Amino acid sequence: MEKQKSKKNISSSRKSNVKKVTEKKSQVSKEVSKVNIEKLNESVKKNKIKYRTDEQKEMLQFLVVILIVIVCCGAIYLCTRAFITKDLFKTKEEKVEETTPGAIDYNVATIGTMLNGPYEEYYVVIYDAVNGEHIAKMSSLVSQYKQNEKAKHVYTVDLSNVLNSSYYEPENASATFTSFQDFKVGDITLIKVRKGAVNKLITDYDKMKSELGVTK
Repeated sequence: MEKQKSKKNISSSRKSNVKKVTEKKSQVSKEVSKVNIEKLNESVKKNKIKYRTDEQKEMLQFLVVILIVIVCCGAIYLCTRAFITKDLFKTKEEKVEETTPGAIDYNVATIGTMLNGPYEEYYVVIYDAVNGEHIAKMSSLVSQYKQNEKAKHVYTVDLSNVLNSSYYEPENASATFTSFQDFKVGDITLIKVRKGAVNKLITDYDKMKSELGVTK
């Protein structure tokens, strides 16, 4: 009987030890699994942070590129305005007369058509209205004359126009008008037309002012 009891105790003790070892293994396995999971989570977090960091770097590089492009475009624009069009530092807006294509300007004529006006009496002012040195005083003369309520119609003939340039010979400027074939003009000329013919031809600026009644 005692032997049987002893055997039973030994068997029970072995089972208990096995159970303890199994429980220990299970606990160790759980702890290892827990550690692995924590490591895995930590690795995932690091990868996420790295991914976000790389994405932020790419975004920052993209923004820098855009900023550089904007700065370059601005520099090109300023250089163009400053050195090519030369209007960067202008404060006053220049008025530009726009002519509708196909429209007729009834204040402009050519030498070849200057006697064809529909008025019985009118004036023709001839000068280089683009590059000439008398632009300011001649345009002022016409402008002041037009302020007169009784002012006659005034046509401007621009010598820079290719249709008129062949008549420009200052050394051989005509003092009178006989025909278009022999007609030559200098820098400035005022012609009074009456009934389709040249009534007066003036080349002196002061005499022009006197003829038009301009005192300034």
